[in-house]
Amino acid sequence: MQETICGGEPVGDSRAESWWVQALAAREQEIQALRERNRLLQSQIDLLELRQEKQHRQIRSYEAEIEQLYQEKQVLEQMIQELPELYRRKLQARLQPIRERIAAIQAENRQLKRELYQLSYRLQHIDQLDAPRWKVQLPQMPPLRRRDPKALLAQEAASSSRLGVAPEGHREKPE
Repeated sequence: MQETICGGEPVGDSRAESWWVQALAAREQEIQALRERNRLLQSQIDLLELRQEKQHRQIRSYEAEIEQLYQEKQVLEQMIQELPELYRRKLQARLQPIRERIAAIQAENRQLKRELYQLSYRLQHIDQLDAPRWKVQLPQMPPLRRRDPKALLAQEAASSSRLGVAPEGHREKPE
Protein backbone atom coordinates (compact mmCIF):
# COMPACT_ATOMS: atom_id res chain seq x y z
CA MET A 1 0.00 0.00 0.00
CA GLN A 2 1.37 3.25 -0.99
CA GLU A 3 0.74 6.50 0.73
CA THR A 4 0.44 9.84 -0.85
CA ILE A 5 1.93 12.96 0.52
CA CYS A 6 0.51 16.41 0.08
CA GLY A 7 1.56 16.51 -3.55
CA GLY A 8 -0.29 13.31 -4.39
CA GLU A 9 2.80 11.26 -5.14
CA PRO A 10 3.07 7.86 -3.68
CA VAL A 11 5.68 7.61 -1.02
CA GLY A 12 7.29 4.49 0.11
CA ASP A 13 7.54 3.43 3.68
CA SER A 14 11.23 4.12 3.92
CA ARG A 15 10.90 7.53 2.39
CA ALA A 16 7.99 8.47 4.59
CA GLU A 17 9.77 7.17 7.50
CA SER A 18 12.91 9.21 6.75
CA TRP A 19 10.77 12.26 6.18
CA TRP A 20 9.11 11.73 9.53
CA VAL A 21 12.46 11.16 11.15
CA GLN A 22 13.77 14.36 9.61
CA ALA A 23 10.64 16.27 10.62
CA LEU A 24 10.91 14.85 14.13
CA ALA A 25 14.59 15.69 14.25
CA ALA A 26 13.81 19.22 13.04
CA ARG A 27 11.06 19.49 15.63
CA GLU A 28 13.43 18.14 18.26
CA GLN A 29 16.02 20.73 17.27
CA GLU A 30 13.34 23.39 17.30
CA ILE A 31 12.17 22.22 20.73
CA GLN A 32 15.77 22.09 21.91
CA ALA A 33 16.37 25.64 20.61
CA LEU A 34 13.14 26.79 22.27
CA ARG A 35 14.21 25.09 25.51
CA GLU A 36 17.60 26.80 25.27
CA ARG A 37 15.92 30.13 24.58
CA ASN A 38 13.49 29.46 27.43
CA ARG A 39 16.44 28.67 29.73
CA LEU A 40 18.17 31.93 28.69
CA LEU A 41 14.98 33.91 29.19
CA GLN A 42 14.44 32.22 32.55
CA SER A 43 18.00 33.12 33.61
CA GLN A 44 17.33 36.73 32.49
CA ILE A 45 14.08 36.70 34.45
CA ASP A 46 15.92 35.35 37.50
CA LEU A 47 18.56 38.03 37.11
CA LEU A 48 15.89 40.74 36.79
CA GLU A 49 14.09 39.35 39.84
CA LEU A 50 17.35 39.44 41.81
CA ARG A 51 17.92 43.04 40.71
CA GLN A 52 14.35 43.90 41.61
CA GLU A 53 14.73 42.29 45.05
CA LYS A 54 18.00 44.15 45.57
CA GLN A 55 16.29 47.41 44.62
CA HIS A 56 13.41 46.64 47.00
CA ARG A 57 15.91 46.00 49.81
CA GLN A 58 17.69 49.25 48.98
CA ILE A 59 14.36 51.13 48.94
CA ARG A 60 13.45 49.64 52.33
CA SER A 61 16.89 50.63 53.62
CA TYR A 62 16.38 54.20 52.34
CA GLU A 63 12.91 54.33 53.86
CA ALA A 64 14.30 53.18 57.24
CA GLU A 65 17.07 55.78 57.00
CA ILE A 66 14.53 58.48 56.11
CA GLU A 67 12.40 57.47 59.10
CA GLN A 68 15.44 57.58 61.39
CA LEU A 69 16.47 61.00 60.07
CA TYR A 70 12.91 62.26 60.49
CA GLN A 71 12.90 61.12 64.13
CA GLU A 72 16.29 62.78 64.73
CA LYS A 73 14.90 65.96 63.15
CA GLN A 74 11.93 65.84 65.52
CA VAL A 75 14.24 65.43 68.53
CA LEU A 76 16.44 68.32 67.38
CA GLU A 77 13.42 70.57 66.81
CA GLN A 78 12.18 69.77 70.30
CA MET A 79 15.63 70.53 71.74
CA ILE A 80 15.71 73.86 69.88
CA GLN A 81 12.32 74.75 71.33
CA GLU A 82 13.54 73.87 74.83
CA LEU A 83 16.84 75.77 74.52
CA PRO A 84 15.60 79.19 75.73
CA GLU A 85 14.05 77.69 78.88
CA LEU A 86 17.16 75.57 79.49
CA TYR A 87 19.34 78.67 79.08
CA ARG A 88 17.17 80.60 81.55
CA ARG A 89 17.39 77.81 84.12
CA LYS A 90 21.16 77.50 83.80
CA LEU A 91 21.58 81.27 83.99
CA GLN A 92 19.36 81.42 87.10
CA ALA A 93 21.39 78.60 88.67
CA ARG A 94 24.62 80.52 88.01
CA LEU A 95 23.19 83.84 89.19
CA GLN A 96 21.71 82.45 92.42
CA PRO A 97 25.04 82.35 94.36
CA ILE A 98 25.84 85.85 93.10
CA ARG A 99 22.43 87.14 94.24
CA GLU A 100 22.91 85.50 97.63
CA ARG A 101 26.35 87.12 97.97
CA ILE A 102 24.94 90.53 96.98
CA ALA A 103 22.12 90.15 99.52
CA ALA A 104 24.64 89.25 102.22
CA ILE A 105 26.84 92.24 101.34
CA GLN A 106 23.81 94.55 101.33
CA ALA A 107 22.70 93.23 104.74
CA GLU A 108 26.22 93.75 106.08
CA ASN A 109 26.25 97.25 104.55
CA ARG A 110 22.94 98.11 106.25
CA GLN A 111 24.30 96.81 109.56
CA LEU A 112 27.49 98.86 109.18
CA LYS A 113 25.45 101.97 108.33
CA ARG A 114 23.32 101.49 111.44
CA GLU A 115 26.46 101.16 113.55
CA LEU A 116 27.97 104.23 111.87
CA TYR A 117 24.82 106.28 112.54
CA GLN A 118 24.79 105.13 116.14
CA LEU A 119 28.44 106.08 116.59
CA SER A 120 27.86 109.39 114.84
CA TYR A 121 24.88 110.10 117.07
CA ARG A 122 26.92 109.25 120.16
CA LEU A 123 29.78 111.48 119.01
CA GLN A 124 27.44 114.39 118.35
CA HIS A 125 25.87 114.07 121.79
CA ILE A 126 29.01 113.22 123.71
CA ASP A 127 29.09 116.66 125.25
CA GLN A 128 25.81 115.88 126.94
CA LEU A 129 27.42 113.13 128.97
CA ASP A 130 28.10 113.96 132.64
CA ALA A 131 31.66 112.77 132.81
CA PRO A 132 34.22 115.19 131.33
CA ARG A 133 36.52 112.29 130.53
CA TRP A 134 34.23 111.41 127.66
CA LYS A 135 34.84 114.61 125.82
CA VAL A 136 37.17 113.98 122.95
CA GLN A 137 38.26 116.65 120.55
CA LEU A 138 38.14 115.24 117.03
CA PRO A 139 40.44 116.71 114.42
CA GLN A 140 38.80 118.76 111.71
CA MET A 141 39.33 117.35 108.23
CA PRO A 142 39.27 119.68 105.24
CA PRO A 143 36.61 118.79 102.71
CA LEU A 144 37.80 116.61 99.87
CA ARG A 145 38.02 118.41 96.55
CA ARG A 146 38.76 117.13 93.15
CA ARG A 147 42.03 118.48 91.87
CA ASP A 148 42.32 119.97 88.43
CA PRO A 149 45.38 118.58 86.52
CA LYS A 150 46.06 121.99 84.88
CA ALA A 151 46.01 123.70 88.25
CA LEU A 152 48.45 121.08 89.58
CA LEU A 153 50.84 121.78 86.70
CA ALA A 154 50.60 125.54 87.29
CA GLN A 155 51.17 125.05 91.02
CA GLU A 156 54.16 122.79 90.32
CA ALA A 157 55.59 125.34 87.88
CA ALA A 158 55.20 128.13 90.43
CA SER A 159 56.86 126.14 93.20
CA SER A 160 59.72 125.01 90.94
CA SER A 161 60.35 128.57 89.68
CA ARG A 162 60.71 129.72 93.25
CA LEU A 163 63.30 126.99 93.75
CA GLY A 164 65.03 127.76 90.43
CA VAL A 165 64.18 124.40 88.83
CA ALA A 166 62.35 124.16 85.50
CA PRO A 167 59.22 121.98 85.58
CA GLU A 168 59.20 118.76 83.59
CA GLY A 169 58.28 119.19 79.97
CA HIS A 170 59.19 122.95 80.13
CA ARG A 171 62.97 122.83 80.17
CA GLU A 172 64.80 125.72 78.74
CA LYS A 173 67.02 125.17 75.74
CA PRO A 174 70.71 125.89 76.25
CA GLU A 175 72.00 128.87 74.27
